[in-house]
Amino acid sequence: LFFLEWQLFARVLEEWKLNCPNCGKSSVAEIFWGYPGNIESMEAAIDRKEIVLGGCCVTDHDPKWECNDCGHQWGERDE
Repeated sequence: LFFLEWQLFARVLEEWKLNCPNCGKSSVAEIFWGYPGNIESMEAAIDRKEIVLGGCCVTDHDPKWECNDCGHQWGERDE
């Protein structure tokens, strides 16, 4: 199920044409916050740069997106 969710996310991201507000490039990944229960299911999405690991320490002010080109992070993480 997790893999299917990331495939759907990749298609939605492509439709949105989300661009980095810092450099304007469209190579953007969603930041995954928290401890991944099954990292193996995420490896393909990480390799395709659709997601990046944000870390285990989750706060109320974590960004949602990261630019794969310049590293800029922005947006607000969903609960």
